[in-house]
Amino acid sequence: MLLRSMEAHNPEFNPDADSSLKQSAFREMEPVLCPVCGVEPKLFAIDHQGFHLCRCPVCKLEFANPRPTLEELRTRLYQQEYFYLSGGEEQIAYTRQYQFDRQLRTIGKLLRRKGRLLDVGCGDGAFLAFAQREGWEVTGTDIRLSAQAQKLSCRLIEGGISQTDLEPGSVDAIRINHVLEHTQNPLMELRRSRELAAPGGIIYISVPNLAGISLVLKSFQSRFHLKGHRWRHYAAIHHLWYFTPASLRTLVEKAGLRILLQETPVFKKPGRKPVGEGIYRFVLERLHCASLLDFYCSPLSG
Repeated sequence: MLLRSMEAHNPEFNPDADSSLKQSAFREMEPVLCPVCGVEPKLFAIDHQGFHLCRCPVCKLEFANPRPTLEELRTRLYQQEYFYLSGGEEQIAYTRQYQFDRQLRTIGKLLRRKGRLLDVGCGDGAFLAFAQREGWEVTGTDIRLSAQAQKLSCRLIEGGISQTDLEPGSVDAIRINHVLEHTQNPLMELRRSRELAAPGGIIYISVPNLAGISLVLKSFQSRFHLKGHRWRHYAAIHHLWYFTPASLRTLVEKAGLRILLQETPVFKKPGRKPVGEGIYRFVLERLHCASLLDFYCSPLSG
């Protein structure tokens, strides 16, 4: 998704750039059950835009309920031009280089080779181009292919991963970078990924980390009315699902995947002093309390 791709790589991305996109702006809303447990969630908060934030009483997965239908999201959200806003190009390029290199090196180390890589929600195609230069055979898919991605010399598929015509077991590595929180059913997405992955393949998942210290603090402020825009950090217009390490682990295992590595990475930013940045990164990554949550998984056999 283009909005996800820009948000993931641009620290200045504002999830509330269009304040008119409140729940009342969507004409068609649909109820949602927990994809893991199949039960109705319990309401725990209503955010500043009127979206209902709910939690499964069994597995504790959090999600928006009700939510706009996929067609509503396509027409009222995914066509918006502000998803293409950049700003701070030097910072984005610097962060991307570190992010892409870290992800690809870890995938390659776990896979023990280079091979066929599928980037789900490929956005502007920057990661595809990076991986291609590093010797990977790449394919990208997105709900709407960008003009930038279409300039690349690789296979591109428009639509979600569930709609792709790729053969089962045909992909060595799958990257799902800040996509899962936008999907209609994250369990189905992961099961389809497991189906597409070759034996011993790697499935990389990255999502916002609700258990990160920054988001925990913002939730505390929201709960006690200490924030002007309560629960804004959930970005409920764009994000439909909200994960902690525990709830993501439950979802991943339900999909038939095993976790090889769990990280909460802190990406480099230009202008920070190396010593201070190193200490800051060491603490947040060692304590698993940074704002991003990364799982590197492999399909279970059988």
